[in-house]
Amino acid sequence: MTRYTRITHLMIALLPLPALAEVQLTLGPCVNVQAVQSSEQTASSGQTLTLADGTQQLVVECATEVGREEILETSDAFVIRFRAEDAGLRLSAPEIDTRNGMESFNLQGNWQLTDDQGRAVAFTTDVLEKEGFQLVRDYPRELAAYNRSGAVAAVAVGARTAGAELQISQEGLLRDPHADADQEMVSRMLRYWYLKADEQTRKEWDSWVESGNR
Repeated sequence: MTRYTRITHLMIALLPLPALAEVQLTLGPCVNVQAVQSSEQTASSGQTLTLADGTQQLVVECATEVGREEILETSDAFVIRFRAEDAGLRLSAPEIDTRNGMESFNLQGNWQLTDDQGRAVAFTTDVLEKEGFQLVRDYPRELAAYNRSGAVAAVAVGARTAGAELQISQEGLLRDPHADADQEMVSRMLRYWYLKADEQTRKEWDSWVESGNR
């Protein structure tokens, strides 16, 4: 390997990376997220979740004040599943201000998912049934059990879902399990770890490259 080739390889590794495509999900009034992809990730009304492209599965609730007494009530927990790529979306619920309205919402599950242009985005929803009396719910565990049941909004166990595209290899490096020779990913990881390293580690890396990887 010539010095010119080594420098070229290093320059390629350090090139700016293109922005990764992602989904920005904004939560409308009353909407709260309790879990994302069987993980304990929460978000509240008005906040925006950043999700990787692909199939999304969330546990969501609507918490709002109802009745003349304006008592805070929370809807049933719903599982919502949809697929999106490189998009800005908004998840909302209808305005609810009465107990009857809340009961109707629990029966119908009429959530609304739209894109930046206000167009409806297809999704599947289902109630995440509560198991007996619970003071505190373990949503990730319940969602994992729901998926094993094969219910209408379930994600097949073992299926690739957004946020789970990369795994850790035996060598401790990020890799794509579905691509053995993805050179773009290799370049990304080289650049990432090089920039994360301290000065001494970078010198050792440079020496290793100069030595021809011996």
